[in-house]
Amino acid sequence: MKFIIEDIMNRLTSIVQAAFVGVLIVTMSVATSAQSSTATTQGSSAGQFQKVGAAGGEFLRIVPGARATGMAGAFSGVANDLSAIGYNVAGIVDIQGYTGNVSYAQWFGGYSHNYLGVVIPVDNKYRFGISVTDFTSGEIERTTIEDENRLGLTYSINDFALTASFGAFLTDQFSFGINAKYVQNSIASMSASGVFVDMGTLYRFGGYRIGFSMNNLGAQMQFSGQDLNQKTDLISQLQYQKLDASLLSNPFNVPIVFNAGIACEVLSEWFGMYESTQDLGASQSREHRLVLAADFSTLSDVSQQAAIGAEYVWDDILALRAGYRMGSDQFNFSGGVGVHYILAGFDATVDYAMQPTSDLGMINRISVSLRAN
Repeated sequence: MKFIIEDIMNRLTSIVQAAFVGVLIVTMSVATSAQSSTATTQGSSAGQFQKVGAAGGEFLRIVPGARATGMAGAFSGVANDLSAIGYNVAGIVDIQGYTGNVSYAQWFGGYSHNYLGVVIPVDNKYRFGISVTDFTSGEIERTTIEDENRLGLTYSINDFALTASFGAFLTDQFSFGINAKYVQNSIASMSASGVFVDMGTLYRFGGYRIGFSMNNLGAQMQFSGQDLNQKTDLISQLQYQKLDASLLSNPFNVPIVFNAGIACEVLSEWFGMYESTQDLGASQSREHRLVLAADFSTLSDVSQQAAIGAEYVWDDILALRAGYRMGSDQFNFSGGVGVHYILAGFDATVDYAMQPTSDLGMINRISVSLRAN
């Protein structure tokens, strides 16, 4: 009788897992198709570039973490550090202990991308996290066609996201996660804000991991602020006193991103050098560890993209990473290094990634992670 009950419970668990993944995939497909359709009618339309310019809040597509960047973003299946909040939140359940991460990226055009995240374990099955992302231009000189470089005024662009994360194991092999985030875009004295949701799932079997995620589900945003208020003539030919008027801004979508990824520790799974592990060796010592990963991304505002990446780790001290992204007009090759060391009471990791662009120069990113032992 006991075995029958256990068999029934195992079957029910499998059904729940399959149903959860199915519902998630259907939701992702419908939402992406709906926003892509909106992008075709609202955005610029020029043949193969019909989705270009169809979304705002583009900083949401810049995910944090030098480790993931060094692998060209092929990270939805790996997702076992704090970068998982941006790639696949279901992976935060693999983070052991109280962990914090600070990341800085020198973006092109004088912009900077800053990130601070913390994950707190509740017990063996649940994790909570909170993170802050800031994307800023610094001060930009305000000019007009008539008064170029003579106004003596400046403005800035500041984009911000505050994210609360939750991840849980449904079984030993299957986890899910969800982000709830408040997003604000600001330029000069105008701003737009909204609340959005990310969802993700991660399935582990042996040394393999398959992940699905969808980011930025929510309503449209719309700018408001003092810069939309102007003085204008009701009839320009008549010399009436100018009237107060307010410009109308169109609502806009943020980019929806669907990721599907797979990862494997190839030394253990392909060559039998080590016993299988369900977390890519993240919590086990290895003299040599090689992880290969691949991601496919469908985006609402640009063409589909794919990425492959690799990470080699020697003696849990030094990591070398490389990756290649397909389908992007600016990002292709990327690479990076990482150093891990143990101090009194906590582990520390420093990661660096470089990401050359086709036309806009080099992007450098550095991340520092601390984990309490």
